[in-house]
Amino acid sequence: MRTRVAIAGALLVGLAAITLAPAASAQGSDTTLAVRAIDSTDSSAVRLTFLWTGGDKALETLKIREDGQSKKVDGLTSMQKTEQRMATVALVDLSASMNNDGALTEVKKGLRSLVDDMGDGNRMAIVSYSDKVVVDSVMTANTGQLTAAIDELSAPADGKAAMYDGLKRSSLLLGDVGDLQPNIVLVTDGGDDGSSAPADEARGAVISSGAALFAVDLTHDGGADTGAINAIIDRTGGAMYQGADAAGIATAFEQVQVAMKSQFVATYASTAERGSVDVSVSIGTETSAASYVVGSKAMGAATEQIVTTPKAFGPEWLRGKTAAAVGLLMVGLAVGLGVYALASLATKNETGLSAVLQPYEEGGPVLDEHDGSFAQTALLQRAVEITEDFAERQGFLEKIERMLERADLPLRAAEALFFYLAAVVIFAALAFFTLGFVPGLLITLVLGMAPPAVVNFLAGRRQKKFVSLLPDTLNLLSGSLRAGYSLMQGIEAVSQEVEDPMGKELRRVVSEARLGREPEDAMDSVAERMESPDFGWAVMAIRIQREVGGNLSELLLTVADTMVHRERLRRDVSALTAEGKISAIILGLLPIGLGLFMWLSNPTYMEPLGSTGLGQAFLLLSVVSAGAGFLWMKKIINVEI
Repeated sequence: MRTRVAIAGALLVGLAAITLAPAASAQGSDTTLAVRAIDSTDSSAVRLTFLWTGGDKALETLKIREDGQSKKVDGLTSMQKTEQRMATVALVDLSASMNNDGALTEVKKGLRSLVDDMGDGNRMAIVSYSDKVVVDSVMTANTGQLTAAIDELSAPADGKAAMYDGLKRSSLLLGDVGDLQPNIVLVTDGGDDGSSAPADEARGAVISSGAALFAVDLTHDGGADTGAINAIIDRTGGAMYQGADAAGIATAFEQVQVAMKSQFVATYASTAERGSVDVSVSIGTETSAASYVVGSKAMGAATEQIVTTPKAFGPEWLRGKTAAAVGLLMVGLAVGLGVYALASLATKNETGLSAVLQPYEEGGPVLDEHDGSFAQTALLQRAVEITEDFAERQGFLEKIERMLERADLPLRAAEALFFYLAAVVIFAALAFFTLGFVPGLLITLVLGMAPPAVVNFLAGRRQKKFVSLLPDTLNLLSGSLRAGYSLMQGIEAVSQEVEDPMGKELRRVVSEARLGREPEDAMDSVAERMESPDFGWAVMAIRIQREVGGNLSELLLTVADTMVHRERLRRDVSALTAEGKISAIILGLLPIGLGLFMWLSNPTYMEPLGSTGLGQAFLLLSVVSAGAGFLWMKKIINVEI
């Protein structure tokens, strides 16, 4: 029944993961919040320009925080009502696919609507790209010139798409627009197959120009290079809209116009006097963070904004239909197996030697023949058998059994080894496939080291408690002998009084003695299993006394007093080495924590560390050096008593 409950729980959690993951992978909201510019030349009236597409009513919840302190918003106006004007570059894809389904005709209509809605003081340029980039109209406020350039746009029959080159050229056009706010409107019908510049270079050019990127994706299934485009949008602000047919294209251009107009200027008084200042803007549940230097003007990516609007969850390959189904199925299966394992551990079925010995304990019930094995199917049983044979030939199966016994984990050694290796291989493959070589290698190392570390930790904690209970146990046993009990009667009585793990180990000694094993041999097994030389000395004293005679009660009191002094010495040494231990822990975790902080705060700066060969080599060298240093410090502060 317990196994059925565990399996049912695993299936339910797996089904929940498969059901909820697609919802997590979808975009959570159509609203966009992004800081566009910060003018702090007047600290009493800092002007913060932000993009908000969630509607004017939500602006009532606007909150601004500066270095964590809430600021009163003194004024909030639409950017259209201010003197701020925009400079926009319309970048149009003229690859061969634009000739399909009259897409170019609809795009021209959308571009004309942008020109008609441009307004006084604003300027626009028209740039197109296929095999090469062409500036069809330089930056101008002349609507006639812009309309003529749009009318002349035509796509060749076999042209490619140099989108990244087009983004670089558009960024250059925005380099001399003065105080105008820069924007790029990208119209694309696919990816990039003809650029001489890589995606990172195009992204850097757009970031340097301070422009926000608004993209119109004309593909039916999001087939544009959404990864590169969204990387620029995340860094500079903007949005992407879909327009697969005539109505969709018209709607997408309308959304672009609304988004570009949905910019507001908030004014507040700053108390910062010098240095860099962190600012966060919140509207409802949306938040955008930025920073500026006191007394300066920052625009676009110079604000180092961090946009926290909901995004698609998971890597790009999980967003396809077939790949997403496979990936989510694996996620659900992994979560289900994890719950099954935890549920099985929670039920803690008595298996192995404990189950065999239980009928010989007083009041012990007769168990069913079910062995409590995790591997219930023939395929899993065969896999476990192969793993067991291999581990036994290599000579480390017995070592694993001792580790599990010391940690008091109700697991079979072969099954634990099989499921451990299977989990490491599966999750390592997913990490290498989705995150890359270096993150995959780091995750594999963590997965490989974590389970043995946990088992050793549990075993060490159990061993320490066993040693701490030993003096009291010997005193109780001595008192039982003085009361007239025999040795085995005393051990049985003490096993019912002391805490685990001492009580459990003594009960096991009693059970083995009832099966005919010598009590001294059974207690020697306890000392070996718990790796306790103190208990071994106590057993040696008992063995000598039973062979040559003497007062066992007094002998046990002497041994107990010796154990108390040894425990006091251990604690003194532990107190004296505490500073070295905490230093080793801090020095071991500091590079990891600092690296994670830098990666989260500035991923672009840390990107070469994982994407270049030299960076990967240095990263691997640092991991090895840090590990060696940590082990060295651990060896220095580990004093044997």
